Amino acid sequence: MLRSMAGFAMKGLWQSAFVVALLSLGALLLPPLSYLASGVIVLATLRIGPVEGAKVLAAALLVAIIAASLILGQYSLALIMFVTSWLPVYGITLVLGYSRSMTLSLLASAGLGIAVVLAIHLFIAEPAAWWFGMLTPLMELLQGTDGWQLDQAQTQALFSEIAKLMTGLMAAAVMLNVVIGLLIGRAWQASLYDPGAFGNEFCQIRLGKPAALLTTALLLLTLLSLPAGLQFIVDCLPVMLVVFALQGIAIAHALVRQRNKSKFWLIAMYVMLVFMLPQMVLLLAMLGVIEQWVNFRKHSSENNAE
Repeated sequence: MLRSMAGFAMKGLWQSAFVVALLSLGALLLPPLSYLASGVIVLATLRIGPVEGAKVLAAALLVAIIAASLILGQYSLALIMFVTSWLPVYGITLVLGYSRSMTLSLLASAGLGIAVVLAIHLFIAEPAAWWFGMLTPLMELLQGTDGWQLDQAQTQALFSEIAKLMTGLMAAAVMLNVVIGLLIGRAWQASLYDPGAFGNEFCQIRLGKPAALLTTALLLLTLLSLPAGLQFIVDCLPVMLVVFALQGIAIAHALVRQRNKSKFWLIAMYVMLVFMLPQMVLLLAMLGVIEQWVNFRKHSSENNAE
């Protein structure tokens, strides 16, 4: 079904525009649809070039503005999607298109996430306090719920801690939308025009030692009591953990392929990601970091050959 949707989107400019716009609006109810919308942008840009990809963005923006105005009465939603989702995806797709390197594209995505962190700290004097204010309505709603077991002081303490994490989590979410869209779009391109290419490309992702050292340094710094002015350093960590967790997933796929293991192991990994997301992200990220010095895929291949 998804492959058919991608094929339909590639039939022309307006087909792509309608698919991007409708998926993005549908993401207001079902957020994962935004990944598919990003995938269509990636597919169109990689397949027909940056100029035509920009035309798809423009046409999709027009469709989204009309649809959002008629259905929701708020055309500004289309502009928000354009700035926060479509443009970042398009920019990173250009990196992939010109460099032909998935690794460089993922590192550029991480750079985008870090830029979001820096922008938030630049334009908002106290991000944690600002996020706490944004979360206050939710906090008050939960406090009024019969099943909520924390008292007012405990609830405020909980949301205060969540507010401290929100900048990093938001930046990681922006980056994740770009990265998943990039992978979906590249997978669709391979499926439609070069079967098998994406699997090989994904399993060979290697982010490199400089990025691994940066991630390790950020992780160590978060264990220290940094002054408020250096909070942005802590907020960069989720971005790097997410991109190295993806490296860990690539390693898992490569090992299963090299050793001809059952795909049950991959299914189990993804199920654990759903139910143990923070722990699994950290575990996979550490696997990705360590692999920059201990090449698990190379050792597995050599052992398998023997």
